[in-house]
Amino acid sequence: MVWSSPACGQTRVLRAVRVDEPPVIDGRLDDAAWQGVEPVSGFVQVNPDEGQPAAHETIVRVVYDERTLYIAVRCEDEAGIRAAQVRRDGDLGGDDSISIALDPFDDKRNGYLFQVGAAGARRDALIESSRASSDDWDGLWQAKTSIDAEGWSAEIAIPFATIAFNPQAGRWGFNVQRHVARLRETSRWASPSRDLGITSLGNAGDLLDLSGMSQGRGVTIRPYLVARFDADPKGVSFDPSLDVFYRLNPKVTAAITLNTDFAEAEVDDQQVNLSRFPLFFPEKREFFLEEAGVFSFGGIRRSPLPFFSRRIGIVRGEQKDILAGVRITGRHGRARFGVLDVQMKDDDDLGAKNLSVARVLLDVGEESSAGVIVTHGDPARPGSATLIGADYNFRSTTLLDDGVIEGNLWGQFTFTDPDVGPRKDDDPFAVGGRLALPNDPWRFSAFFAHIGADYNPAMGFVSRRGRREYDADVQYRWRPKQSHPLVRHVDIRADMRLFTDLDDRLDTLDDSLPRVTLETHAGDRFFVDNEIELNHLDEPFEIVDGIVIPVDNYVDHGVRAGFYMSRTRPIAVDVNYRVRSFFTGDRRDFYAAVEFRPNARFFARGEFEENDITLREGEFTVHTTRARAGVAFGPDLTWDTTVQFDNVSDKAAINSRIRWEIRPGQEIYFVYDEGFDVDEWTLRSNRQRVTFKLGLTYRF
Repeated sequence: MVWSSPACGQTRVLRAVRVDEPPVIDGRLDDAAWQGVEPVSGFVQVNPDEGQPAAHETIVRVVYDERTLYIAVRCEDEAGIRAAQVRRDGDLGGDDSISIALDPFDDKRNGYLFQVGAAGARRDALIESSRASSDDWDGLWQAKTSIDAEGWSAEIAIPFATIAFNPQAGRWGFNVQRHVARLRETSRWASPSRDLGITSLGNAGDLLDLSGMSQGRGVTIRPYLVARFDADPKGVSFDPSLDVFYRLNPKVTAAITLNTDFAEAEVDDQQVNLSRFPLFFPEKREFFLEEAGVFSFGGIRRSPLPFFSRRIGIVRGEQKDILAGVRITGRHGRARFGVLDVQMKDDDDLGAKNLSVARVLLDVGEESSAGVIVTHGDPARPGSATLIGADYNFRSTTLLDDGVIEGNLWGQFTFTDPDVGPRKDDDPFAVGGRLALPNDPWRFSAFFAHIGADYNPAMGFVSRRGRREYDADVQYRWRPKQSHPLVRHVDIRADMRLFTDLDDRLDTLDDSLPRVTLETHAGDRFFVDNEIELNHLDEPFEIVDGIVIPVDNYVDHGVRAGFYMSRTRPIAVDVNYRVRSFFTGDRRDFYAAVEFRPNARFFARGEFEENDITLREGEFTVHTTRARAGVAFGPDLTWDTTVQFDNVSDKAAINSRIRWEIRPGQEIYFVYDEGFDVDEWTLRSNRQRVTFKLGLTYRF
């Protein structure tokens, strides 16, 4: 085992041992498979005392057989373990936990992240370009934990069929990170630097001596049966669906989906839009979240996205049926690629729709990449549209003496079928880039985009056309030189977001100058924010029905303050309040949330938001209320309910979902969904549906 500081260029090493008899996954670490296996330890703090030895020892062992990788982690700690989260994909911020990063191609960029909480909760994510790009990915793997008087243990089994890897490579990138919730201490096995995260695979250690692994025939079949009862029109329906995954080789996977159903997907949060621009809702459907990272582009997080999978099967909030889809993802040499093609069911308004996207990325240097993307199809209008884009994504952990530098350059071009609408193609381009120094104590980022007036990403997302966007964000994190009894650090941040038209005339400017956030050792945060906003309205804006803001230039100023309590507490309260001028009047915003988590089995959260707006043209108040409750009978059996209401749409909704994973890949969902029109205190049901979904998984 070799280790030194990252600056010395040395790499930590862990040797995996092949075993004939695999361990039983029960969290106890008493199997014969673990005996005699040389462990690694020597974790070093990332926070709060960077570079210092971890307060408690962490010991890691790895063994494997032909089909599965097994990882054992022993976390010593006699002072008390925080274990309040048991559900799959639950928030582990308030729990003791471990995180494991795997780079099975040893390409220093892409891999997998597996996290286990002390109570047995599991989270996983895909790592793309050294970032956790898709934490909604759910692989098939097992983990069990046990807690005793001297600490806790985790035992993990990751089938080789769950991940893609290079069978000729005996070396994988590997890293382990531990979080001690009581101390809010983070320690890491390799690269224990604040400038580098656990997903920074270029700075991971090495997992050696892997050979002779197999994924079997590489075939996974997932049949589903969905039964629905609808109250209006009343009736019962049964719909089968099928997903088939085939690993053409360990590096390439093909997936086919037939009669795709998303009954189990989480519901969207109700939102009231008080801006002139469209809202962005995240993707929550599993088929589109799997392997989603390969379709990410240019470091763009929201707009202008060339491909946004939520455009497929959802048109203006209405579900559209998917007949079939095919996806192929993988890598060849230094190239990564992804192709997705979806055939929609015929629609009376839109006709027959075939939607496709193709993406190729070529690794450049040690940590960078360059690629192209092409989309074809228009899911929301008759006819078709095409987009072509190219990007270069730079990342280096060695160019600076101590820190990371990242950059992106990209360009996009769109063509819209001229026979289906009045849109022109005089200015169908979007170009831009980003520069970031995501380091500690200084962080900096800058973004620029030129978005043509005729840019039309029919399968993507754009918030504003015919605009130029300039963003800048700088933050300094101050830490007391001597240990302070209360304060862990103070963040001082300034950010700006400026939009102009294509003649460089101001459209909007949002400034936060400065925002100061104080964080305590317990994890509580207090903040105050000075805000400035400029708006140029070149046409009237109807903010709500009957209230129209006239054309003019507006300068608004406000202050926001609030606090967020640590999630390590059984009761956590979040509150913030903002007062500001707003167009021709003023606005007061209040937000409060209370979360109750008495143990690992139950949680409840209530949220209330009020926007009180007084303008010369009229006044109104927006109320948005949301309540969530969940019961976790175990990591594999959960019951979650969400109730929502807002007084602008005067609509309320309840969604209650039971999920039971009988064993990995064998799942049952029971979903109750009902919507209401609200008239004062009277509720009138406008939809009611009960859904039962059974999903099975067979691997060969």
